[in-house]
Amino acid sequence: MRRIPIVVITGPTAVGKTRLALEVAGHVPVEIISADSRQIYRRMDIGTGKPTLNQRRIAAHHLVDILDPDEDFSAADFAEKAIELISMIHRKGAAPLIVGGTFLYLKALLWGFFETPPKSNGIRARLRDEAQRLGGENLHKRLMELDPETANAIHPNDHFRLIRALEICETTGRTVSELRAEQPAPNKGLFSPTIFALTTERDALNAVIDARVDDMFANGFVGEVRGLLDAGYSPSLNSFSSLGYRHVSGFVSGLLTLEQALQATKAQTRRYAKKQMQWLRQDWGFEFLSTHNAESNVGKVVERCRKALQPGFA
Repeated sequence: MRRIPIVVITGPTAVGKTRLALEVAGHVPVEIISADSRQIYRRMDIGTGKPTLNQRRIAAHHLVDILDPDEDFSAADFAEKAIELISMIHRKGAAPLIVGGTFLYLKALLWGFFETPPKSNGIRARLRDEAQRLGGENLHKRLMELDPETANAIHPNDHFRLIRALEICETTGRTVSELRAEQPAPNKGLFSPTIFALTTERDALNAVIDARVDDMFANGFVGEVRGLLDAGYSPSLNSFSSLGYRHVSGFVSGLLTLEQALQATKAQTRRYAKKQMQWLRQDWGFEFLSTHNAESNVGKVVERCRKALQPGFA
């Protein structure tokens, strides 16, 4: 069976993935599939760096604003929807351009996901209560002892995935890593991917991150979070593990000063970018692009998208 050609742009937060994708869209027909686990949520725009409405007019964007903040969405859900979209985009004569830095999403899409055991509401409720009382670090430490491979792929603030991984350990007596290794990857061989990884120097990226967070706070981030809380959304939700949202919730509730929330958001974002850079050390066949070569980068991605549209290309 002919493999479906797809082009991926990934890299750490704030490195310029969206900007590069939109520049590519000016040269070749593409539709963008967001591989960002936070831009899926409605009403969470400023803190997630979501593409603006004007940017979304330049090229069609998919898997943005598809859920309310209290709805769950897994890597398996992403892969299932992305596969449907990729086929649809190809039929329309455009190139699918997958853009985002949620590596669990990309891994599920490119190499498959495993069928997870049934949920246990009782265990889940207990672990969720524990996360609220003791914090995600406590759950992350426990998972690191049981299943370091899975723990290394989950941020300590991602309570939803930490709880699910520990829940699987308790209900099956097996780790997520063990179960995944035993099951075939249904997507393997389905795609012919080109994975561009956009990178820059660590100090330069940290400076961009700090400036972006300053802009977020100056342009209504606190009001966005306040609106979510006023609408009844709890800061314990998985969606609030998005960078900065729990810190701003702490400010709104009087637990932090505004400056503390600002600096904590910067620190959290820098740590997350570091984690993403560690993912890029894995052997995924990345083609690395430096932010110093902006014009060349556009040309390389455009060329690959055009090849992906040629009949018989794989």
